[in-house]
Amino acid sequence: MSGLRNISTRFRLLGDTVSVKAYGLFANEAVPYLLNNYSSNYFVWKNDFGKTRRFRIGGELIVPQTGTLINVGVENVQNNIYFNDLSLPVQHGGSVQVLSASLSQNFHVGILNWNNKITYQTSSDQSVLPLPKLAVYSNLFLRFRVARVLYVDLGVDCDYYAKYYAPGFQPATMAFYNQTDVKIGNYPFMNLYANMKLKRARFYVMMSHINQGLTGKNYFAMPNYPMNPRRFQMGVSVDFAN
Repeated sequence: MSGLRNISTRFRLLGDTVSVKAYGLFANEAVPYLLNNYSSNYFVWKNDFGKTRRFRIGGELIVPQTGTLINVGVENVQNNIYFNDLSLPVQHGGSVQVLSASLSQNFHVGILNWNNKITYQTSSDQSVLPLPKLAVYSNLFLRFRVARVLYVDLGVDCDYYAKYYAPGFQPATMAFYNQTDVKIGNYPFMNLYANMKLKRARFYVMMSHINQGLTGKNYFAMPNYPMNPRRFQMGVSVDFAN
């Protein structure tokens, strides 16, 4: 495997530093042994796959003053290996192109914070490399202190991605396979949480999947595997001095 050195540059805009970075990567990946040779009670295969080649270029624009980060990239994947709808590994003889563009935008007014990331991506061959067109993460929270010693983040976050033919899971091989029977997605997964820090102790309480039953019933992470139902969670972490 070999890589291209990252290229970056900086310039000044209205007194604040705006960062612009270009990057590239070339990888020539050997095939794992088990993709060429495998035998079990349910699956047997013997393949002679060639190396997978990946070439990616892209760039980032960071504007600290507005809390903005833009990332755009394109990748070409040659001889991609994937599991087909029979849960067997196959190698695509051509190339697949992936275009991705993401915008991270954070807002901050007093104790109110709103962090967002929107990603658009497209694959030139969804049967080989399936991807959702749109993915969104949003986190709205209040950040404040209680009695000057207890730090608190109180908010709600949401994960969402557009419908697509998400890979299924085959327990016999512990591998994901491509399928075109069921589309997954178009469902927001929301959590209500409180994160707290007191000196060396961190703890949280969270009501996960608070929107269960309110925004539809098709909440699946993959075919035949539903997301976790609404549940209450809590945890504690303490850093001990050496």
